[in-house]
Amino acid sequence: MVEQLRLEQVETPEFVDTIYTLLASSQRRNVLQFLIARRDSVSIHRLAVELAAIDLDVPVEDVTSEQQENAFLSLSHIHLPLLRDTGVISWDQETEQIELTSLLSHLSVTIPESGGLLDVSLSDRSDPS
Repeated sequence: MVEQLRLEQVETPEFVDTIYTLLASSQRRNVLQFLIARRDSVSIHRLAVELAAIDLDVPVEDVTSEQQENAFLSLSHIHLPLLRDTGVISWDQETEQIELTSLLSHLSVTIPESGGLLDVSLSDRSDPS
């Protein structure tokens, strides 16, 4: 089980472990990249289509209903609960809307060239201008 990310714990091993857990799945990385690029809320159904298209490397219009359903199930049962529980996204299950929280805008993640660990620290990126 992962813990909710808290900015005051940014340099702790538990915080870094949770970041690694979040980034371990290519589907979660794709969800985060899509939401970061979009910058507003999206329905879980739209996210499922987009994620299926990314995973299958096909245009959105070529995603079948079965592929969308598979992505929907994976999102709703695995990936979105984990992202929500860690505080990275908010997910209103009643309206089926998903959006990033402000948490990622406060972090700076540096990926080492080879064999090292991620460096996660607080940043000044909370101002989008």
